[in-house]
Amino acid sequence: MLAILGMGLTGLVFQEIKSSVIISRLYGSLPTAEAALKSVLYERVEDLTPTYDTMEELTRENNVALCGTNSYKYYFTDKKVNKDSVEIIDESALINLNTASLDVLKRLPGMDEDLADKLANLGLRPYISINEVLLAEGMTVDKFRLFKDMVTVYGNGKVNINTVSKAVLVCLGLDEELADKILRFRKEHKIDPPKDDQGNPIIKEDEYGFSSVASMIAEMNSSLGLSLRQEQDLISAQSYLSVKSEYLRLNIIPQINHKDGTRYSAVVQPSTKKILSWKEY
Repeated sequence: MLAILGMGLTGLVFQEIKSSVIISRLYGSLPTAEAALKSVLYERVEDLTPTYDTMEELTRENNVALCGTNSYKYYFTDKKVNKDSVEIIDESALINLNTASLDVLKRLPGMDEDLADKLANLGLRPYISINEVLLAEGMTVDKFRLFKDMVTVYGNGKVNINTVSKAVLVCLGLDEELADKILRFRKEHKIDPPKDDQGNPIIKEDEYGFSSVASMIAEMNSSLGLSLRQEQDLISAQSYLSVKSEYLRLNIIPQINHKDGTRYSAVVQPSTKKILSWKEY
């Protein structure tokens, strides 16, 4: 009987210890994430490359140690794991449903001219959530799923050419060959890093892509060669292209006692320190 009682007490103690650890991680995650959010927004003011953001910069995992065994990790994109690859989603590399033209909307997967017209003229526009398009007549969940990872309701309508996907470029009106050249160039073209007063590079990590929209055509022409039509298309596209991500998906992963806590994702505008959305996973 004593042995049975001992086993029961041991199980109860272990269960209480396990519950204590879970509660500690749960209640420690949120305060850590809130503090991290404020800290990261202030850190972005000291961005070493304030005129452009590259894929390397936004996807880089940053680790910040706190007191004791607590810390947090953060990065500025979403990482969507597919069966054979990892898809990177930058908030500023998406099509803005509130500013996109009818021509752009009808190029989205699953869309046609009639449905695009309904989205453009729906009384709810400007949307405050991409889910609101489901209220449009003729829109189904299956159609929405085809393009939901390509659209946003934040930003000024410009997309970051350093992080934009081929699918979004095609929806914006560029042909597939030109979209492939843009992706190839930003993969191969190393950006000359900014230097200090002594001429030493400020950034140690290599970054690839475009450092400005103004030099985009000349740089691509010299390395890859562009047809006259492609040059004209890029000139027309410059009004909605950028090399800067004004809105970011900030992902924060608190680590309590060396273990990952609850993950948080927020859409932020660093220039104004505004928090536009907040989710936990």
